[in-house]
Amino acid sequence: MAFTADNRPHTIGDLMVITGTVANLDTSTDLSAFLSEILWGQVSVIGPAGAPQTTSINGTTLVYANPGPTGGKLFVIGKR
Repeated sequence: MAFTADNRPHTIGDLMVITGTVANLDTSTDLSAFLSEILWGQVSVIGPAGAPQTTSINGTTLVYANPGPTGGKLFVIGKR
């Protein structure tokens, strides 16, 4: 898995926003090092060649379709 978190997560009270990038062939990202619970998450494809994204939450792991050859941008809101 090639998830790269941005250097500075944003906090809003007990909530945290995690952003970063995911690589081609990634289909899930474990965020247990950052969050105790994921409330919402999305992966946006970078470039025109990626597949439409559907996401689901499995504990502190965001599950999504392969973003394609150019990778994707991950955006998650959760509890610290």
